[in-house]
Amino acid sequence: MTATLLSSRGQVVIPAQVRRMLGLVTGDQLRVSVSEDGSEIRLRRQESLTEMADRLSSYARPGVEPLLDSRAYYEQREPRP
Repeated sequence: MTATLLSSRGQVVIPAQVRRMLGLVTGDQLRVSVSEDGSEIRLRRQESLTEMADRLSSYARPGVEPLLDSRAYYEQREPRP
């Protein structure tokens, strides 16, 4: 187990060794959850939309591409009558 400190601004440094083990890089978004009794916190890297689409694409029918930009999709559609 690795220890770290809470700063006066409420910031926690994730040690470099832990960041390497988890594959965290600058700009990654982390999700924070707290156990019911409040004794533990859990950090989880937030998947990007592209990563999520890649993971879920194995469930799609062959030839179906994931929708990554809904605004572009609706802009190229024919307007409804």
